[in-house]
Amino acid sequence: MRIVLCVVFSLSLSALPFPFLATAQEVDCTIQVNYESVATTNKELLRDFAADVSAYVNNYNWGTHTLDEKVKCTMNIFVQSVIGDNRYSAQMFVGSQRSTYGTERNSAVVRLFDESWDFTYVQHRPINHNPSTFHDLASVLDFYVYVILGFDFDTYEDRAGTPFFQKAADIANLGRSSGQKGWQLTTGSYSRTQLIEELLSPKFTTVRSAMYTYHFAGLDSLAVSPARGFANILQALNIVGKTKKQVDPRNLVIKAFFDTKYLELADVFMGYNDTSVYIKLAAIDPSHRNTYEEYRAKKSR
Repeated sequence: MRIVLCVVFSLSLSALPFPFLATAQEVDCTIQVNYESVATTNKELLRDFAADVSAYVNNYNWGTHTLDEKVKCTMNIFVQSVIGDNRYSAQMFVGSQRSTYGTERNSAVVRLFDESWDFTYVQHRPINHNPSTFHDLASVLDFYVYVILGFDFDTYEDRAGTPFFQKAADIANLGRSSGQKGWQLTTGSYSRTQLIEELLSPKFTTVRSAMYTYHFAGLDSLAVSPARGFANILQALNIVGKTKKQVDPRNLVIKAFFDTKYLELADVFMGYNDTSVYIKLAAIDPSHRNTYEEYRAKKSR
């Protein structure tokens, strides 16, 4: 748990950590690259790719804030094909996690799967950070680091991730102008621009606030006051469920919330005294109904 300063908190959460902001935010990101789908010659050209991406992501100071524990994240890049000289088509999984106060449990904060990414990589050429210029490799990495940081900060303070999401939105604007894959607003498929526009939209303010309620007031307080912790988790779920009824069902923010949280929710509520909570979860999040029913049956035994 990233603990620097404890403060007296009016909601009887005085034993919980509150993130104290200092200087230079950092991430600890594991980079994995799978390029088995490409020819042997191209495998050699991609030999240093994972190391170069790791150095770029982990050695840059992404903000003016830091806590005493780096933000843990993962980028798994699956190179699908070679589409030109030093040009590749890929997919990428992006995930992050944070520790939970008073336990050894790590909580997944965000999990995203980017289905369509074309980028340029030249071996032995450094990846440079230039926020004012679009680059099909660096800009995508920048975008997801800022998204990861935004989600992470939202879990410690209500909507504290906004400055990072705004940086990601600036990159998305450059991406849309470039005409590159993954940045355009399209129906029925994942779009980086759609994701970040939703995260900054007033329509989803309640969901972002629920992220704070769920993590800091919910998960983090379970070790101090289980009753209060479960009450806050349920409050967060009610907020997300209510918002879900009011927005376009093709939204990415609520989908990402439940794709990230469904296993954790099923497991956490094994410690709750009312099995009907799984019926509630299935109603709010029917796409993961089978998991909730499985855990409900397990708890009822």
